[in-house]
Amino acid sequence: MLTYLKGSADKQDRSRYAVAYAAQKPWLLNATVEENITFGSPFNKQRYKAVTDACSLQPDIDLLPFGDQTEIGERGINLSGGQRQRICVARALYQNTSLVFLDDPFSALDIHLSDHLMQEGILKFLKDDKRTLVLVTHKLQYLPHADWIIAMKDGTVLREGTLKDIQNNDVELYEHWKTLMNRQDQELEKDMEADQTTLERKTLRRAMYPRESKAQLEDEDEEEEEEEEEDDSMSTVMRLRTKMPWKTCWRYLTSGGFLLLLMMIISKLLKHSVIVAIDYWLAQWTSRNQNQTQTQTFCSVDGSIEDSKNCYIAVFSALSAAGIVLCLVTSLSVEWMGLMAAKNLHHNLLNKIILGPIRFFDTTPLGLILNRFSADTNIIDQHIPPTLESLTRSTLLCLSAIGMISYATPFFLLALMPIGIAFYFIQKYFRVASKDLQELDDSTQLPLLCHFSETAEGLTTIRAFRFVLEDFSLNVC
Repeated sequence: MLTYLKGSADKQDRSRYAVAYAAQKPWLLNATVEENITFGSPFNKQRYKAVTDACSLQPDIDLLPFGDQTEIGERGINLSGGQRQRICVARALYQNTSLVFLDDPFSALDIHLSDHLMQEGILKFLKDDKRTLVLVTHKLQYLPHADWIIAMKDGTVLREGTLKDIQNNDVELYEHWKTLMNRQDQELEKDMEADQTTLERKTLRRAMYPRESKAQLEDEDEEEEEEEEEDDSMSTVMRLRTKMPWKTCWRYLTSGGFLLLLMMIISKLLKHSVIVAIDYWLAQWTSRNQNQTQTQTFCSVDGSIEDSKNCYIAVFSALSAAGIVLCLVTSLSVEWMGLMAAKNLHHNLLNKIILGPIRFFDTTPLGLILNRFSADTNIIDQHIPPTLESLTRSTLLCLSAIGMISYATPFFLLALMPIGIAFYFIQKYFRVASKDLQELDDSTQLPLLCHFSETAEGLTTIRAFRFVLEDFSLNVC
């Protein structure tokens, strides 16, 4: 119903019926606290301070390393549920709109914060601005403050009117509400014994200052497990992507199956052995034509010149046919192994994502997950198999060429040492440039995917703020 009402308001004139909306599920940008609250509106220091005080955000902001200029991460992964909810409510209060929609803003707040938000944020701040509020809540103790009440059940309107009208016309419903309010009051009294707000801020301080909190909280809670410091910044993620340990390479090769890996290695070695044999046989054949007395092979012993020529042709044809067959087998084995490796890696990745804990999705940017299933999967499917084929072919050709030249001209080994040193520094320089280019490519792709994912997730909120968000979208792009 709230979505329908918001959509109806959106269809009216924007400037007159602009709306502010705080969803039940908090949605935050991967930006600073100030940018999440102002959300593209002009910054007004006095209004900003009034909003943060009304939502009791100032103590939480003081705990952040850079205050309200601290980036809180995608979906507010550094904050608790109540802190994320209060930032979303502060965003709705800050906007200078005539209509405000709050979808169950008290669900993640304790009794202290709920009362403070109701008194300072709704009854005082919004009332002073003379703004219309549509509030969806299960907190029945706030019913006396409502000008008009709509009671719903199973998606239909059960009763509407003022609290006095409902008391006079539906006594049974009113008595039921009184019973629920008394029960909620008893539960709230129990919750007051455990200060949830203090616990949230303590958790926030631990997340922002892990080393300091470890030293300060040892005496307070000795049984609590030590948490490892996690660095979820985008730059660290992109820097880790440019590293390629040997363990990862071995994991990819074995993902295609040991049988296919063995087949690829044997076929590669046989193919290049045949290629070397063809070159050697051609060298023997040409040297025999130049000087028949110097070179003796089984084709030039006890036979005529014509028989010797036919023998050379037959051996050359057999080696060429074997080379063609081995090239086909090598290409098929590489592609087949790449296909099986891509299939197994994608299957394992999908299983890990499906069976992953909820905290993984709360602390991992959705754009990073999308990048694994899109760009990274495309690299595994289309780029790695031909790259592996080219790498093995070039390596074996280089080794075979060095071996043949060294066998024919041993003095080549003396020049091989400086050439090898020169190539070592060349490839070292190239790898640094390649890593920088890979990091640059990731720096353009990952933020774009993260921005797309967070936009898709907060589409309802963006549509509600569309009049305010137009200038903000230009800044993001």
